[in-house]
Amino acid sequence: MRLVRKHIDFLFIILMFSLHISVLSGQNIFIFEDFESGDFTGKGWYDGFKDQRTTAEFKNGTHAYQGHFAHGATTSGAGRHLFAETDKVYISYWVKYSSNWVGSGVAYHPHEWSILTNEDWIYQGPADTYLTTYIEQNGGKPLLALQDSKNVDPNCILLNNNSFVGCNGDFSTYPFTEARSACSCNGLAGHLDKRDCFPDSGSSHGYYSSRSWHADSIYFRNTPGPYYKNDWHKIEAYFELNSIVGGIGIPDGKIRYWYDGQLLITSDSILMRTGTHPDMKFNQLFYGPYIGVGSPIDQTWWVDDLIIADGLPVTATENVSDSETGFTIFPNPSNGTFTLNIDNQNFIPGSEFEIVDVTGKLLFNEKLNSAEQTFNLNLMQGFYLVRIIHNQRLIGIKKIIFH
Repeated sequence: MRLVRKHIDFLFIILMFSLHISVLSGQNIFIFEDFESGDFTGKGWYDGFKDQRTTAEFKNGTHAYQGHFAHGATTSGAGRHLFAETDKVYISYWVKYSSNWVGSGVAYHPHEWSILTNEDWIYQGPADTYLTTYIEQNGGKPLLALQDSKNVDPNCILLNNNSFVGCNGDFSTYPFTEARSACSCNGLAGHLDKRDCFPDSGSSHGYYSSRSWHADSIYFRNTPGPYYKNDWHKIEAYFELNSIVGGIGIPDGKIRYWYDGQLLITSDSILMRTGTHPDMKFNQLFYGPYIGVGSPIDQTWWVDDLIIADGLPVTATENVSDSETGFTIFPNPSNGTFTLNIDNQNFIPGSEFEIVDVTGKLLFNEKLNSAEQTFNLNLMQGFYLVRIIHNQRLIGIKKIIFH
């Protein structure tokens, strides 16, 4: 057993927790939103992010964030949160969809989560940017997508039907420079799954340019079972910007998508930026549920325990198949004595129970020999993170308050 006492000012803890937490070696967590508190402005959310929390559904704690599409509605609230600039970004969250969820009913939308860069305004619409990433699902199939319509060279356009506009009569020989789209209308370098380029009067150069990568099967299904959409599922995604060498964009960017620990989408050959934007960095999370054609029915979804970090956890692997273990801590807040309870079906003997402070310093570590254990720790008042680790993989994380 290892226990270290720290004297930490309580208000400083709150500030640091909202700005920057180093949880695992090699990964800085910028946002850890458990939706237990409704003070979203105080926690850095802006641009109309409303308190849409609910106690009717939650994965951990007592609250989750609820998105709701009324019949015919195109939006379900929106909001943003800035974070420190980084060339690689990791997002994870728990998600659950109502049993009648159908999404958009068409082959695109609803948009869910996006990450934008420092090349754009902090209030920039996500459909016309220098780079927007998308994490969502359509028809039950998870997908990752990129859009960079502001980069389009309008003098040579390859449309969805493989016809071209301009290009001196030949798309294949047009002398593209780095001042072009990396997604579709101008660029097809790197790994490609699906592409989308079409005229759009709302875009800076008159065209919408994107590309996307899809899972090979439906993972949000209509019937109860391992993939039931009306159960909570852990989603993780990762984007790493490609290199710029000699002023040229190299298609070596990375994308990943995990569903309950299963790696569904992966590539190390992605072009996200060209040499025109060598200083591009991720810096903005955008929550923007959107169905352009209007929701075909009244439907709901919930999100809990959102994390934004500047890289993959060092414990993450490319082929894990086990889900994150659910556990509870009570009472929380605690005076130092609390009980840890892990679901019996998910308990793994020998897992490690750890407490870290907001700087990521390990304060307590002990191997677990039962699914329920009580601890009596002498830590100063403040916020801390509790994590469960097995075989160097993070399988559970929660916030605990000592008073």
